[in-house]
Amino acid sequence: MTTAEEIKNRAREIMAQDLPEDYDPSISDDDPLIVEGGVDSLGFISVLTKLEVEFGAHVPDEEWWEAQSLNALAEVILRNQQS
Repeated sequence: MTTAEEIKNRAREIMAQDLPEDYDPSISDDDPLIVEGGVDSLGFISVLTKLEVEFGAHVPDEEWWEAQSLNALAEVILRNQQS
């Protein structure tokens, strides 16, 4: 079973790899990714879709913007994992 910590750690890895010049590794799990984390909207969509694939989730479009922080992102992925 996937944990929120696994999702948050993987999200950090993806951001560090895909957005190295923008990503701030010192952000907390509750900081807004798009503002304080240095992730723009396209970067956010890229991270979210990669997490969906890796963790077998399908997050409906209307729920994407609920995932403003690492904690919220992990929650959305967990809630929408496919059985």
